[in-house]
Amino acid sequence: MTLKQKVVTSAKWITLANVFKQLLQIISLIIFARILSPDDFGVYAVLMIFVGFLGMFTDMGTSAVIIHLENPSNKLLSSVFYFNVFVGIFLYIILTILSSYIALFFDMNILKTLLPIIAINFIITSFGVVQKALYEKNLDFKRISIIENIAVIISTIIGVASALYGLGVYSLIIQSLTSSVLLVGLMWFISGWRPLVFFSFDDIKSIWNYTANLSSFNIINYFARNADNFLIGKYLGSSALGVYNLAYKIMLYPLQNISQVLIRILFPAFSQIQNDNEKFKKAYKRVIFFIALVSFPIMAGLMAIADIFVTVLFGDKWQSLALILLILAPVGMMQSVVTTVGSLYMAKGKTKTMLNIGAINSIVTVFSFIIGIQFGVEGVALSYLLANIIMLYPNLLIAWRQIGLTVSEGLKEIMPIFIISIILGIVVFMFGVFIKSVITIQVVKLILMISVGIVIYLVLLHIKYGSLRLLLGELKK
Repeated sequence: MTLKQKVVTSAKWITLANVFKQLLQIISLIIFARILSPDDFGVYAVLMIFVGFLGMFTDMGTSAVIIHLENPSNKLLSSVFYFNVFVGIFLYIILTILSSYIALFFDMNILKTLLPIIAINFIITSFGVVQKALYEKNLDFKRISIIENIAVIISTIIGVASALYGLGVYSLIIQSLTSSVLLVGLMWFISGWRPLVFFSFDDIKSIWNYTANLSSFNIINYFARNADNFLIGKYLGSSALGVYNLAYKIMLYPLQNISQVLIRILFPAFSQIQNDNEKFKKAYKRVIFFIALVSFPIMAGLMAIADIFVTVLFGDKWQSLALILLILAPVGMMQSVVTTVGSLYMAKGKTKTMLNIGAINSIVTVFSFIIGIQFGVEGVALSYLLANIIMLYPNLLIAWRQIGLTVSEGLKEIMPIFIISIILGIVVFMFGVFIKSVITIQVVKLILMISVGIVIYLVLLHIKYGSLRLLLGELKK
């Protein structure tokens, strides 16, 4: 099977699996939001600040280097495996020791109990890093997709059942741990790779330059992305953090379901054509066009229906969510494209450049959060939007020139979709205003607005690009 055929097959499997997985996660998120309180979501968000941060050390960039290297030896893979397990155990111990101090800092005594429980994830996930990386390296996303969907289905059922039973924030932790156990367990069950009884520090040192720069970037990037949660949790409380975190999760859906899904496929594919800039650029331009084609209208439509969307799906207790969604939706548009640049740096082996631009991003973002926290949750969201606007051009300029792509050339590829999406958003909003006094049933109004948005988008695409079938055919080339 050629590289192109592998990419297309992988894309089909992971897209199909991801649509199902995310549909299930959206449904579960709505159910959790109905059962749990903003305070429960806020407490869990604080947990994830530290779990997510320390979780980056479980991998330490080793999965990326396995994908990047042409033929990693079995001894190297074994050394990486044991290194990851050691790090996972070490991180569990660290977070357990720090749990009391974190609980005291945030004035949330429950964190003292919850942090050691969810920290078990570090140990569990460390056992599956190498197997998953090998599947991704070989573009075997069929097996990965099946495993991930089985884990999501079972863990979601158990998590929702726990919430209905009245376990509160514990139900979110149970869902997370169940998912990790199933993912790693199934990965081991079907994987043919097993570690040797072998470990060498020399093997770890041989990949250290690549992994150290990548890990440093991930740490800096994570710090910037979670400084808002940290500041809101500390100064505005768990309820405010719960509302903000839910809005942030909704904003991230296009990134998680489109950009990050494609990156999982394209990083190993890009690594195989890393020295051919013409092929690289051509493939990448199609990627960002496809991302814009899907994510831009979703975010524009979300801005148009934010109020009724929150009322119908989450209820009155989440009403303050609407304004934050309105502010964060443009961030979702920008980040759906910007988040792809990491695959360029990693495929090219330019993790040092990636680290440097990541440091600048972090300074701008954290500084904006410090200013924004003075004006409440909405101020933090607005500051995040402004930081993304400021850094958009330099992020694209530095990354895209790695493959000979200019900013004007890249933006020209996606600008028509952006304009069409803005028109879509305006039409849907005006339609909502028009039917406000005619239709009083909110669910019906929401369905009509979404339906109008879909029709308007398809019509505008047809006007701009002609046959939609022809457009999709061009994307496959």
